[in-house]
Formats: sequence, structure tokens, C-alpha cells
Amino acid sequence: MKKITLLLMLFVGLSAFSNTRRYRIMFTDNPSSTMMIGWEQISGTNATVYYGTTDHGTTWSNYSNSKTVDRTVTDKGMNNQFAKLSGLTPNTNYYFVIKDSEGTSSRYWFRTAPNTNDTMSFISGGDSRNNRTPRQNANKMVAKLKPTAIFFGGDMTNGDTDGEWQDWFDDWQLTIAADGRMFPIIPARGNHEYNNSRIYNLFNCPNSDAYYNITFGANLYSLYTLNSEITAGGIQGAWLASQLQNDNAIWKSAQYHKPMRPHVSNKSEGTDEYNNWAQLFFDQDVKLVYESDSHTVKTTWPIKPCASGTNCEEGFERDDNFGTVYVGEGCWGAPLRASDDEKSWSRDFGSFNQFKWVCVSTNKIEVKTIAIDNADSVSENGNNDGCALPAGVNVWNPSNGAIVTILNSALQAPVVNITSQNNNEYLADGNNVIVSANANDADGTISYVEFYIGGVLQAADATAPYQINYSFANGEHDIQTIAYDNDNLSNSETIKIYVGTYSATIDQTVDNDVEQKESDGSVYNDSSDLELVYDSYDSQGYQKIGLRFNTLNIPNGAQITNAYIQFKAKSTHSSTVDLQVFVENSTNTVDYESNTTTNVTGTGRTYYQAINWSVPAWNTDEALAAQRTPNLATTIQNIVSQTSWNPGNAMGIKIEGTGATLSGAGSNIRRAYSLNNSDASRHPVLHIEYTMDPSTLSTEKIKDVDILKVYPNPFKDVVTFSNLTESFKNGMVTVYTLTGKVAYKKPLKGKTVNLNFLAKGVYIITLEGANSKIITKKIIKQ
Repeated sequence: MKKITLLLMLFVGLSAFSNTRRYRIMFTDNPSSTMMIGWEQISGTNATVYYGTTDHGTTWSNYSNSKTVDRTVTDKGMNNQFAKLSGLTPNTNYYFVIKDSEGTSSRYWFRTAPNTNDTMSFISGGDSRNNRTPRQNANKMVAKLKPTAIFFGGDMTNGDTDGEWQDWFDDWQLTIAADGRMFPIIPARGNHEYNNSRIYNLFNCPNSDAYYNITFGANLYSLYTLNSEITAGGIQGAWLASQLQNDNAIWKSAQYHKPMRPHVSNKSEGTDEYNNWAQLFFDQDVKLVYESDSHTVKTTWPIKPCASGTNCEEGFERDDNFGTVYVGEGCWGAPLRASDDEKSWSRDFGSFNQFKWVCVSTNKIEVKTIAIDNADSVSENGNNDGCALPAGVNVWNPSNGAIVTILNSALQAPVVNITSQNNNEYLADGNNVIVSANANDADGTISYVEFYIGGVLQAADATAPYQINYSFANGEHDIQTIAYDNDNLSNSETIKIYVGTYSATIDQTVDNDVEQKESDGSVYNDSSDLELVYDSYDSQGYQKIGLRFNTLNIPNGAQITNAYIQFKAKSTHSSTVDLQVFVENSTNTVDYESNTTTNVTGTGRTYYQAINWSVPAWNTDEALAAQRTPNLATTIQNIVSQTSWNPGNAMGIKIEGTGATLSGAGSNIRRAYSLNNSDASRHPVLHIEYTMDPSTLSTEKIKDVDILKVYPNPFKDVVTFSNLTESFKNGMVTVYTLTGKVAYKKPLKGKTVNLNFLAKGVYIITLEGANSKIITKKIIKQ
């Protein structure tokens, strides 16, 4: 009797659970309001999903909603049952059980996707095939990372057998989190799924041909799941073209199995996919494509289709502005293959078990490659951690960086301006100089501003007013500020300043050299040499030579101590040659052209008095004193002393023959290499030596903010501006706290500002004068 009672109790205990297993959920329709529930029904009848937004555990009768089976299909030795839940609330947790005639399942839950354009995370991968350990590790990582959905690119098994599929679904249960949360899969067909019905029967995808589209959010992200195992064109291609044409999603992606251009050398090319999809992806702004099949790791730079050209390789070339990024290629557990077929447009490649972690927001997509072998040692995300990654995740960090970022082309980069100094200004004293910048972002916020001096990062400031204090050595300095916004977009401004007493040398290569024809004044600008001055080629005759030197960074107020043009001889000549060198009377010489206004002797040009040059003998390839013009310092001083001269401007120099040089039909010449010679070391160079000394400059030459002082500092009540110049009188005074809050802002009246109301501490005071000149000082209130 006791044995019978025990058996009855055991029977009741066993029958309390439904005879279901191998659970899966899928997005097959609107992901914010529907969910497809799938499972294997071992035995029992009348299976029903009971669900609701309140967790009632396994008490099925307390759930507010129920749904019976929509479709039953026997495939791969399993009785697969599917129930589609509809009318769900977006971004909401739903708890469910499956009850049949034999009992009730464990309680599981899922979260619908948002119907707004919230940031969402996804996992993309494929090729789990026959290595169960890495496959199980990847599945465990799904449960720990908790994506919005999983994009699976096919080849779930190796031989498409009943037993392999049953093992696959057993392993898939590892994607279920410890609290019962399940994550929806969006599967594609691979070549190891031997027909379309495999995906249709086991996942109940919305199309029996296994291609379909799911859109997330209001219009955040459209994923096109394509079937590379059937014709890429035809009905599928026409459907894809029509869908993309009418798709208004911010972001569009595609997933399919066979890569267009595999990164494994023994894999065949995806010619059908390339011919039917590549141009369509580019034309319709598909920014990210997921491929599988090759069992290797790759990411590309943004690329576009091409037919020819030096940058075109295997039908693609890099296009950072408008191209599509392709990632893949498998590695969810299939046997790994070496990535031995990289292209010029490949970004990074490798060979290890991995999937992609994809974060999609309105502003950008970020893709990280996650190595999955250490799944057991990885921590677990919370259910609201979004795109965060838990501790212990192994993010691949190749040479081009761990994150592939695709930015929304509609985003606006920030704007940054250096406000404390103007470009090409001179500072008499470089000690303790405040370098400050304004930055703003039209569609976001400023994250921080970096300050570089001479190309070296000095500091980053995350709080307005953005500034650093720096002591400049005497000499020339480049100041660069780079502002970054909340989308990690950046913009920069670079200026040049000149500081203190110093000497410097400039060697500027010619950027335009021409030979002007004697007969008609036309200019010849692509000769590999400069004949000084007779040239028999094309009846050039006795020429006039024009040389333009651009980007001469000579500061205002410089004292020119030496200047000459250095030529390099192209041939040996020792005959008598007398030349005249003329410096053009222009503070910014324009290019030479074949017209009577802008050729070497054009009416638009005037020159200072000639400097005579009796040229010594030249030997081939010499660039010594004999190949230098006389000292041009006095004439060049006339140029840089003009108020219209700006550092970075260009100078022009004309060379003519004189005396016996203009006879003999070319027997008295010198031949120098020109700009058009392929060896840049042979090009003509303008050599200038100069000094800067504030004692020789008028006060107008010295930046007025350098002599303007704020005192006392520290102060108790009143601060005074001394040495006010006209440009700062009646300027706007602003006082900031160190957090960037404005504590005071009024026009300056006189020279003093009463700040007795301020609490003790450190502040930033700025004075903005005419022409937007701003001085910035740090002050201390006692």
C-alpha cells in the first residue's frame, strides 16, 4: 500500500509539469507589439500560452491573457508548436507559462522592443555548426549581455540532421537568463540548412522563402534578413528593392549567409549577391551588413561598388562618407578558418570564436567584436543596462580600434574657436598665458575640449570656459583646440603665434614656377627645368622666369637678416651670365597665368628695383653658394613691413637676363631644376632668416592683451584692469565659477569691477573687446 501511495505521489509530481521543451522566441512581425513563442511538444494536448505583465510564477490561472497554438509542424524529429502573441505593449516585460493537459512549464519572460527610437542593443553572428563548446559559450554570453534581439546568419548545424537540430535547441536554452528571461532570435538560412523549410518550420519566420524585414522603434532600425541560398535577384531582389525604396528608417542593415567577398581564400566569391545587392545597398543607404559562412573574423571600412580604378579591388573601394560596412563572417562554433584573403578595404581581420555586439541609436551605430571563449568568467548585465558590457567581456581590440562607429550623416559636428589669441599674433612674454576657447554643439552638448601645443596634448577641459594655462618658450608655436560632443564628433581650430625674442629660418619650396615666352607672353608651367634665361624649346627664346613661394610664416614685425633663392643645377655651364632678380611689390602674390594681367610681366604686377646677379659657373647637381641669388633681405623686409602682410602669405620673384646674357642664342645660360622635377629635393627654395625682438617693435605690433593686467589678484572687493587699449574700453566683463556658471556679466565702466558679493574661491574673468578679442584671467577672491 505504501509503495502504491509513493508511486501515485511520484506520478502527480511528474505530471505537474507540461511535457514541453526546447523553447525559443522570435520576432516575426512588429517587435514592439508581437512575439512568436515556439517550443517542442513532447506529449500532452491543448497547449496554451498564459501570459501577462505581472509575474504570477507558474500559477497559470492568474495570468490575464492566453493564446492557443497557431501552427504545428513536425520537423527534425520534433513536434514544433508556435503561438503568436499580439497587441502587446511596447518596451514592456511579459511573463508566460505554457500549460497543456499534462501540466505547466517553468515561468519565462521577455521584453517587447520600444516603439520609440530608444537606443537598442543587438547580437549578430552565425555558423554554430558542430563544435558544441564554443556554441554553448556564445549562448551563455547572450544570456549575460541581454540584447534586444539576436541576428543569426545561418548554418546552425553541420549536417541538418534530426539529432543535430535537437542538440542545437538544447544548447539554445543556455541563452535563457537565470531569471527566466528569453531573447528573440531573427534567423537567416545558411548552406547547411538544406532547404528553406528548415528556417520556416523551426522558427516560423514570416516568409516560407526565408527572407523578410523587421523594423525596430518608430523608424530607428530596419533589418533585412535575406536568403543567399536562393536566387539573389528575381522575386527576392525585386522585393528587396521595393522595400528599401519605401523604407524611412534612420538606419538600414541586412543579414545573409554567404559573403560577397569572403576573407578566406578557398571560399568562392558571392557573385550573385554582389551583382544583385551591393549597388542596391549603396544606393539605398544600407550602412551595415552582417555576413557569415567563412568561419573567420572581419570588418571592413565603409565601401562602395566599383568597376575599375586604382583603388578598386574585387569590385569594391573605400568610401568613408557614403559606403557600407560589412562585418562577419561566422564563428559561433563552426571550425575556424584563417583569414587569409584580406583586401585593401579590409579594416581588421582574425580567426577566433566571436559574435558582434551592436549598439544602435539615432545618432550612430557602434559595433564591437566579442570573443566568447571566456563566457563562464564574464559577469552579467542587469535587465536595464542597454548597450553596456559587463565586467570580464573580452572585446577585440585590433590595430584600427575596438569600436567600429557609423555616424548619422545628419549629425552636426561641434564648433570651436580659440578666443584668447588670434592667428599669427605676437606675444612679447610667453609666461603663464591663458589659452581659452569657446565651443558649442547645435544638436547636442560639448563633452570636452582638448588643447594641443606644437602637436602635443597638454590638457582636456570638460567645463566651460574651456582653457589652460601654459608658458610658451620663445619662438613659433601652433595652438590647436579640438572639441568633442556627446556623439563623439569633433571639430578643431589651429592658430599660430609668435613669442618673445628669437631667431628663425624658413626654407620654403616653390609652389609655382614658370617660364614666360619672349614672343607672346604666354607662360610655360610644366617644364622639368628652368632655363636662365634662353630656351630653344617651342621658340621660347629669351624668357622671363617667375617663382611664387606660398605659405611664408613670417610674423609681422620680423627683422629680415638674410634671404636668397637656392637653386640646384641641372647641367654644367661656365659662360658669363648676368641676371636681374626682382621681388614683386605684393603682400600676397597670385599665381602666374598666360594673360597680360597675371603673367610674369603682367600689368597687375609691380616689382622693386632689380638686384643684379653675376652668376658663377655651375656644375651638375650642385646646390651651393654659386646657385644662390644675391641677398634679398632688404627688399623682402619692405614686403613684411607693410600692414597688409600676413604670415602665411605668398611672395613672387622675377628673374630676367641682362647684358651679354641676352645675346648668343643660348650660349650664355644656366639651367636649374624646376618644381616639375619628380625629385622634391631639387626644387627651388626661398631661404629666409629673421629675428623677433619686442624692443624693436611699436606697441601696435605687440598683442594688447599681453600688457593688459588684472589686479589685485588675489582680491577682496574690487578688481582693476590696467593698460586698457582702445579695443577693450567699454568691453563686456563676464565672471565664471569653475563649474562654468556665470556669476557676473556687465559692460566695463571705467577700469574697475566691484565683485564684493562673490564667495571666497577661484573664478575666471573675461573681458571681450572690439573685433571679438577676449582676454581671460584666473582670479582669486579672498
